[in-house]
Amino acid sequence: MQNITFSINSDAVRKGVEARAQSRARADFETLRVQAVRGGRCTSGLCGHATCASVPNIAPMEHISFPGIARACTTTAATAVTTAATMVVNAVMGEAPPDKMMDQYAVGNEAAPKRGLARFVELVYSVAISNDTTGRLGRVSTLLGPTGHYERMAYWSHVVGALLFICYAILRQANAGNHATVEGGLTTAAGWVTAGVFLTSSIYHATAPDPHFAYVTRVLDYIAIYVGITTSTTADIAVATRGFQNVPVETVLDLPLAAGIIIVFFVWRRWLVPLEETWEEHQHRVNAKKRADCSLCIGLFSRGHCDGPHAHSRQATSLLIFANFFMSAPVAFALLGNEVASVVLALQIFGFVLVTFGMAVDRVLEWPDSHLLEEEDTCFACPKTCGGVMNSHAVWHVIAVLSAGCTVASREYALAHY
Repeated sequence: MQNITFSINSDAVRKGVEARAQSRARADFETLRVQAVRGGRCTSGLCGHATCASVPNIAPMEHISFPGIARACTTTAATAVTTAATMVVNAVMGEAPPDKMMDQYAVGNEAAPKRGLARFVELVYSVAISNDTTGRLGRVSTLLGPTGHYERMAYWSHVVGALLFICYAILRQANAGNHATVEGGLTTAAGWVTAGVFLTSSIYHATAPDPHFAYVTRVLDYIAIYVGITTSTTADIAVATRGFQNVPVETVLDLPLAAGIIIVFFVWRRWLVPLEETWEEHQHRVNAKKRADCSLCIGLFSRGHCDGPHAHSRQATSLLIFANFFMSAPVAFALLGNEVASVVLALQIFGFVLVTFGMAVDRVLEWPDSHLLEEEDTCFACPKTCGGVMNSHAVWHVIAVLSAGCTVASREYALAHY
């Protein structure tokens, strides 16, 4: 028997079918659905069961008896027919299937898009406070709630981090008495720059749903990260060497030059690669057993620009710049003394371990995303209140703030024991 395959394209149906044909299709399939739901009797006269409904304009099949086998009209067949009919009606009427999830990552109304400053304000408000999804098809995320957004926790975690470091920098600027020294000035500068890093990161996450805004803000985020790590590490070295005592100039300039080369490379790459080639959808599937193919169903879904084959290079260079301080450890023991240097080194090691662990949580373990995907550890989400979920990247943000705090503590401890 020849196989016949039917394919329904909702866009083609909406555009190609005339109004009269649409009305007739809706009426026919609605009648079928109502008959199945209300338990309508089969009108063919061949079946007396309530779940067997006839399709309008289609002749009933001839009754065939099989000896020894009781004739049955099963609910499974009726359910399948009803489901297929409902899918066709939804396609014609522009309605989403019952199991389709709403796209809550997108921001704004596609029918009336905003531009410029209005679009920026819309992005920040939707990500940070309330994402208006009125008119969108599908079910609401069980983790985000009706007005939530995937980037909300990542945004606020670094806003809080920025405010903390702004307060620290202000207090240090007002109270510290070592601004005239190289190490004291760099320590104060590192506080302000770190606050700027977290603020830039928040701006990027607020604009992440828009491919055109994210095209720029993501590069600014990278630049801020490299400048922040370079400034902080240089300040650490200045404190460990008591203002670069007997340190060659090329050693002092090594980190800024390296960071500058990396920044130029990623800016050049961003300029060279078209926007469409880097914009991708991200779904967390690592360690997911129950829902390996359905992270959208609970909100763990995002879009963004990717680094492609250079992603690991970006992460590795960040760690290398951060780890540059440890080359100055012998000098720190010689100039600061064993007791002070031991505390400083311990804090620096702990901060470095935190950064490495945070990267692993975000990129490798994807915790708690893998558990949330299994509908476990739902305490990390607040769909009824803030509309955010503590995904793996938000956890990484918190760890990054703690790591920066460790480096601040090591510098201040060393300066206090000069």
